[in-house]
This record gives sequence, C-alpha cells and structure tokens, in this order.
Amino acid sequence: MVCPKFLIALNQPKTRHMKKLLLLLITVTCLISCASGPKFSDYANRLPRPKESDGRIWFYRPQRILGAAVQPPVVLNGRKIGTAQPGGFFYADRPAGNYEVECTTEWTHKCHLTLAPQSNRYVRLNMMPGLFVGHVVPIEADASDAVKELQELHAND
Repeated sequence: MVCPKFLIALNQPKTRHMKKLLLLLITVTCLISCASGPKFSDYANRLPRPKESDGRIWFYRPQRILGAAVQPPVVLNGRKIGTAQPGGFFYADRPAGNYEVECTTEWTHKCHLTLAPQSNRYVRLNMMPGLFVGHVVPIEADASDAVKELQELHAND
C-alpha cells in the first residue's frame, strides 16, 4: 500500500518543479550523448582507401533516443575500438581475416564476420531492452541496407 503522505508530497509545487528539472536533465543528457560529427556521406568520401591487404569494418547505431544513456564499448577481437553512441558510426581498417565483435552491458553479445582485402563490412549495433540495463547487440548488416541507414548518422567524436 502507498503511503498517503507520499502521494501528497508528489503533488506539492516543489516536487512538480523537481520532476520538470529531472525531465529536462534527462533530455539534455540524451542530446549531448548522441554522435555529433560529420554525416556519413561527407565523412566516407574524404577517407583514404584501406591498404591493399586491409578491409574496412563500419560500426553504426541508428537508434538515437532508445537507450541513449547505454553506450558500451565495442570490442573487436578482444580490443576496444569504439563506443556504441546513439545516432553514430565509426570504422576500423583491419587486415583480411576473421573477426569477433562484442558489446557488453548486463550480458555479452557477439557477432562474427570475415573481412576480405579492399572490402567493406557493416555491423549494426542494435539496442534491445534488458532486465536492468538495455543491451547493445552487434549484427552484421547487409551492405545496401547499412549504407541507407548510415546516410543520416554522424561520426562519433
């Protein structure tokens, strides 16, 4: 049973102002935490090609609001290479070979991909609800779908 004094306290002017302030703080945090660099089309066109023996892996998280505070590291073959920022992307040039991508919040989620020389691979970082904290699940994406989604995203800072 809820204490009547608690219900009365929630409707007091001070408490209503605190609720508004908390909502404003959450909104500002979400906006600040989103990627804010150049858009993909501008950014990708200015990059040099990878070395002859390397390929390029693009990582992107299209969701901007859902789970904005959840930004786990993105790990490639055991090394942190970036962060899953909402509305953002980043890339890694790596030698041809097999790779494991993982993101960890409450649990670790992984995907595997094979990179060929001078190829592009795309890893979509999907936000999923969790028990206490949301999960970022890396999934290899189809190139045509990924490039469409990347057009509206910004480079991670």
